Amino acid sequence: MNRGGQWFAKFLFTGVLPILGLAVLAWLSHGPDWAWALAALAFACMALVRTRQLSLLAAWLDAPDGSELPDAGGAGGKVFRKLARKLRHDARSRQAVEERLRSFREAMDAVPDGLVILDSSHQIHWSNRAAGEHLGIRLPRDSGAIIEHLVRTPGFAEYLAGSDASAPFVLQSPAARTRVYTVRVVPLGERNKLLVSLDVTDARRVESMRSTFVANVSHELRTPLTVVSGFLEHFADDGVIDAEQRQQFARLMSDQTARMLTLVDDLLTLSRLEAEDAPASEEDVDMADLLAQLLAEGQSLSEGRHRLDVRCDGPAVRGNRKELHSAFGNLVSNAIRYTPAGGSIDIEWRVRDQVGVFSVRDSGVGIAAEHLPRVTERFYRVDRGRSRDTGGTGLGLAIVKHILLRHQASLAIESEVGEGSTFRVEFPAWRLKPAA
Repeated sequence: MNRGGQWFAKFLFTGVLPILGLAVLAWLSHGPDWAWALAALAFACMALVRTRQLSLLAAWLDAPDGSELPDAGGAGGKVFRKLARKLRHDARSRQAVEERLRSFREAMDAVPDGLVILDSSHQIHWSNRAAGEHLGIRLPRDSGAIIEHLVRTPGFAEYLAGSDASAPFVLQSPAARTRVYTVRVVPLGERNKLLVSLDVTDARRVESMRSTFVANVSHELRTPLTVVSGFLEHFADDGVIDAEQRQQFARLMSDQTARMLTLVDDLLTLSRLEAEDAPASEEDVDMADLLAQLLAEGQSLSEGRHRLDVRCDGPAVRGNRKELHSAFGNLVSNAIRYTPAGGSIDIEWRVRDQVGVFSVRDSGVGIAAEHLPRVTERFYRVDRGRSRDTGGTGLGLAIVKHILLRHQASLAIESEVGEGSTFRVEFPAWRLKPAA
C-alpha cells in the first residue's frame, strides 16, 4: 500500500469508523432516526474540524518561517508535522545551494581573467567582474544582450563567427583604451560558448621595453665599435702612419674601449640589482666617511673646475656601503658633468622630520619639467649629445633608482632649466642609527 493509501486508512479509522460505531449504538438503543441524526451531527463536526485544520495549514503555508506550526491532533497533525519537516529540509537544501552559488560567484569574480557565457546566438547569460573591466559588460543591465553590440572592435564579430578559436583575438578595452586584451573562445556544452579575456598590457609593455633596451644597447655599442674598427683599418693599411697619428689613434681607441667597458659594467650592475630584492649584506654606514670619499672623487673628476662643498650633520645609516656609494657617486658625478666650469655642487646629509636626507644640489644646466618623470629610465637622455660628450652611459640614474628601492628610500628631483638641479634621497627613520 502506498503512502496515500496508508493516510486514507488512518483517516478512515480515526474519523469515520468511530462515527459509524456511535450510529450503530444509537440505532440499537433509540431507533434509526436517532442514528441518522447522530451520524449527520458527527460528520458535520468532523467536517468543521477538518476545514479549520485546512485553513490553519493554508495560513501557515503562506508564511512558514514567520508563524508556528498549527496544533492539530490525529492524522491531520501528523500530516502537518511531516509537511513541516519536508519544508525545513527543502529550505536547508535551498540555502546550501544558494551558499555554494554565492561562493562560486565570489570565486569567479576573484579570477583576474574575464569570463562570459554566451549562447548560440551570442547573447550574454553571465559574466564575472573582470569581464566588466575588460569588455564593459555590466549585469544585470546587459543580460541577454548580444555581445557584438557591446564590443564593436573591428573584426571581433568575424572572430566569434569563425570556427578557428585556436588563435586569440587582440582588442583594446572599450572601457579603458590604454589596456590591451586577448580574447579566446572555448566551447561550453553543445550550444554555449565561454569567452575568456586576458589582460596582456603589462606583457606587451615588458616586450616593448625589452626591444627598446636591446636597440639602445646595440646603438650605444655600435658607435665606439665603429670608431675602433675604423682606426684598426688605418693600422692595417700599408700606408705609413707617423708616430703622432698612431698615438692619437691609440688614445681614441682606448677612450672608446673604456666607454664600452663602463657600459658593460653598468649593465651588469643593473642586471644584478634587478635580480635581487634586497642588499646581500648591511652595516652601519658612517656617512661622514662616505661623504669625505665622495668629495675626494668629485674633486678628482672636476679637476678644479667647480666648487664642491660637503656638509654632514646626521647619524650613520643602515645599508650596504658599496651600493650606497655607487648611488651617491652617480648623483655627484652627474652634477659635475652637467654643471659648467665655475659652478658649484653642494653635497649634504642631515635629518629632517625624523627622515634621513641626502641631497646633491648643483648650479648646472637644469632639466625641463617634461623630462623629470623619465630621467630614471634606462638610456633616457635629456640631451644625447651632451651625455656622450660627458662620458655618461644613460644607466646611472636607473642604477640609483634600483639601489634606493632596495633600501626603501625614495628619490625626489627639483630642477629648472638654467637654474640647476637638486637630487634628494630620503631614508626611513628605522634605517637611521640612533644617537649614542
